[in-house]
Amino acid sequence: ATGPCGGGQSMKRLYLLFDWECALCRNCCRWLGRQPAFIELHFIPLQSPEIGRRFPGVEKLNLRERLAVVSDEGAVYQGQYAWIMCLYALRDYRAWSQRLAHPALLPFARQACEWMAGNRLTLSRLLLKASIGELSQRFHAMPPAICRTEGNCNS
Repeated sequence: ATGPCGGGQSMKRLYLLFDWECALCRNCCRWLGRQPAFIELHFIPLQSPEIGRRFPGVEKLNLRERLAVVSDEGAVYQGQYAWIMCLYALRDYRAWSQRLAHPALLPFARQACEWMAGNRLTLSRLLLKASIGELSQRFHAMPPAICRTEGNCNS
């Protein structure tokens, strides 16, 4: 699919393909599953044999490196488009998804998704093992994000 949030009025279900071995991924799925939704979200671990049966050819995608979402209409979304589609499915976050899908904000969504994907295992270990106080100290010690898109960081 080229991008999210266009058409798709008959879409009723999204399949989120996630890494069960990643605590961050599991927690994100739990959070998504608790949200009121316009579109049903179904979560399928990458480790499940169901993925290959349900989505032939999906093994060609780099599922361990990039989030993937498949619609019941057959559209496949990865990376920032997958996150935007997850938000689009949710009642309280649809407006956010539409804003993030705008060409001016899409680079921000891409950067955020790439950062999360690149650090998900470290974040997962950190979130599981560290106390709340340790987490707070580590996050406060992190340098501010640097905008690396074309132009500047102004909104």
